[in-house]
Amino acid sequence: MPLTGATTAGTTLDGDRVYSVTSSASGPAMLAIRNASDATLIAEKPLPLALGSWAVTVAPDHSVYVGSYNATAGAMGRLFRYDPASDQVSELGIAVPGETFVWTVAASPDGTAVYGGTSPHGRLFRYDTASGRIDDLGSPVPGEQFVRDLAIGDDGTVYAGLGAQSMKVAVLKPDGTLIRVIEPPTDEQGYAYDLDIVGRHLLVRFATSTGTNPMGVYDLARKSWKDTVDDVDSLTVGGGRHGQAVYLVQGDELSKYDLKSGKIVKLGFTDLGGGAARPLGWVGTTLVGTSSTGRIWHYDRRTGKGTLFASTVTGQPVSVRSMGVGPDGRIYAGGFFTGGLAAYDPKTGESQFWPNVGQSEGIVTHKGKLYLGVYPGARIYEFDGTAPKELLNLATQEQDRPFAMVSAGDLLAFGTVPKVGTIGGALGLYDPATGKAVIKRNLIPGQSIIGLAYKDGIIYGTTSAFGGTSTPQGEAQAFAYDVATDKLIWQTTPVPGNLALGSITFDEDGKLWGLSPDSLYELDAATGATLRQVQHQTYPWDTVTQVLLDTNIELGRDGMLYGKVQGKAYKIDRATMKLTLIARPMSILLEGPDEHMYLSRFENFYTYRLCG
Repeated sequence: MPLTGATTAGTTLDGDRVYSVTSSASGPAMLAIRNASDATLIAEKPLPLALGSWAVTVAPDHSVYVGSYNATAGAMGRLFRYDPASDQVSELGIAVPGETFVWTVAASPDGTAVYGGTSPHGRLFRYDTASGRIDDLGSPVPGEQFVRDLAIGDDGTVYAGLGAQSMKVAVLKPDGTLIRVIEPPTDEQGYAYDLDIVGRHLLVRFATSTGTNPMGVYDLARKSWKDTVDDVDSLTVGGGRHGQAVYLVQGDELSKYDLKSGKIVKLGFTDLGGGAARPLGWVGTTLVGTSSTGRIWHYDRRTGKGTLFASTVTGQPVSVRSMGVGPDGRIYAGGFFTGGLAAYDPKTGESQFWPNVGQSEGIVTHKGKLYLGVYPGARIYEFDGTAPKELLNLATQEQDRPFAMVSAGDLLAFGTVPKVGTIGGALGLYDPATGKAVIKRNLIPGQSIIGLAYKDGIIYGTTSAFGGTSTPQGEAQAFAYDVATDKLIWQTTPVPGNLALGSITFDEDGKLWGLSPDSLYELDAATGATLRQVQHQTYPWDTVTQVLLDTNIELGRDGMLYGKVQGKAYKIDRATMKLTLIARPMSILLEGPDEHMYLSRFENFYTYRLCG
């Protein structure tokens, strides 16, 4: 699958250099070094065992520190240092054992330490630049999953933005001792997403479960919120400071906010490169910024003119996030994070790539058209091979990930996972003929809908007990919903103890089959009763903090079931319920129009041919 892209979420400016990390599907991520003046590429340095980064900072000695992400055991979230004097990258180790993602790094003003924040357990760590030791300082607020961003005061005080529920800011001593907690100026859920200290003010951009991004202005001397600015979208809120003015992005347009008066003025510059914009700082009278699509932009405050440069970083392979069969018989695949959509024709072996499509969580054909379920905001698109057309956006209903999609008679049905910090997914029903949609949130209270099947007017579904928090809401459920009567026919717990059930499919006898992370089960479609169930392997339900859709199950032309679970693809005998390993590692399995199975792992794409 020709999915490639340049995603540079983590980036920073030091003098005349821009440092950005380009993510890669299977690694290594690359640290790109570019001239701030014209975006020309100086060098790209591999970051071993890193898949990407949101966390890049510069220390007083001009060393560049990078916090990375990687969920693979033994890799995890690592810390790196680039020394511009020697032009060498050093790998400093796993930041906190068990933490997969380093979201933020920030250097102390005296250069003695670099702090970082992680997930999924919301840890704060400190790297001693003299000794090279990394200390785990614990969770500033136990129970929060993310330390999303950091700001360090001139006196060494650490401000940690938390999520994904309370959006609090923890104030800590340099040794990690909690001083106090700043409550957010809003009662919504989400993250304290971006933090910066500008003079006597702490700027905090919040990412809320309803999709709004207010920026709070906190007076550090008075210990109170001074102002709230609506709809701030830039990934940094203090990088564009000039005197009392802060340059930030509001409504996809560069704007200037006055800290004294509280007034905001839009500057007319909107060509920021797509993706998320990040104002970095000034080179003379020019504000230098980047986009998460890998591009550098300039804004000259004297002339009021902006310039967008072409991306000069090397595009990297993108992981296949989702797959589906299109109305034209091609296999379509959506890319992770960078997004993009690709298609492979089994008849000709030819491929096609569309770069400007978001991260598709679900792909399905309905009544001769291709539909995409896109993250974030649980957006539903119709795709005709040219440009995606947005039909629905569920951001205001706190939905984010439409994993499950199925053609349900006249309706397109989809199931969603809610935004981080919230619970309660939704079942969506969309009629392309009329453009009308019905969204049934909390059909299964508190749970996400992650698997769907359809037969004779009934939509069958499975859930995950997780939503946007780390606390499961009971046990995972299976259900049957009658479209005509708008009623649940049955709701059951097919596998007691399971917190997520996964994908489901029908066999030719009308039996409903499901594959969860640890069990294969067969249901009576009329009653939901579990006819048979076998545990195929163990799963750490007692310790997991989030499980959404992690399985695929398909009925092959040979009468066998085929499944993907725990990174492995299996052939499944329905009579004996025995799983026979086909290949590992694998991430996605899909039955193609030629009745072969198509599989993927990271950026790799395979065919499993069913012969005989």
